[in-house]
Amino acid sequence: MSIAALALCVSLVACSGGTEPPSGAEPTSSTSSTPAPDATAGGDPSDDSGGSAPDQPIAKVERAGHSGDPTVTAPPASTGDPVTYDDGVSVRIDDVSFSKETAQGPGSFPDREYARLTLTIDNDSAGPIDLGTSVLTLLDADGTAAVRVYAAEAETSDFAGSVAAGKTATATYAFAVPADSRDEVTLVVDFDGDHTSAVFRGGLD
Repeated sequence: MSIAALALCVSLVACSGGTEPPSGAEPTSSTSSTPAPDATAGGDPSDDSGGSAPDQPIAKVERAGHSGDPTVTAPPASTGDPVTYDDGVSVRIDDVSFSKETAQGPGSFPDREYARLTLTIDNDSAGPIDLGTSVLTLLDADGTAAVRVYAAEAETSDFAGSVAAGKTATATYAFAVPADSRDEVTLVVDFDGDHTSAVFRGGLD
């Protein structure tokens, strides 16, 4: 009797242990362990944002609401001529002057030569143009970008706000350009997402 009872007890323990999962071994649900993709997190930059064609040496700035190519194009112009788009918008360099920085103190570069460019955008299109994300780049003959100059004496003012149809906007930018680099430059004016950048090539004088 005792041997039979012992055998029955061992059998019951074995059966109950085989049906109860070990502590902490329960599988975790895939929906709780894997975070959902973030729709706003960085995807790959668009390959067709500009910058690959000879007349667009700098890639367009990525702007909210403009995921594709610009729809209004214009060929490059010399530094003395306007870049003119088919919708009536044009960009021109109104004035170029040269000087040296005079400010003293931290962050200043006394005697650094710079070029001061005043530009105008004429908006003869049918609607307003948002200039709030304008980016200007000046390249030297080797394709190296010149440093922007923000010295107070340069009296610069960026494109900003919106220019209404039939109106003009003017801005002044300064770039560190030594005298021996003024004969061959490329100025790229990326002023909105609908137009290709206005590109000027030539000398500054």
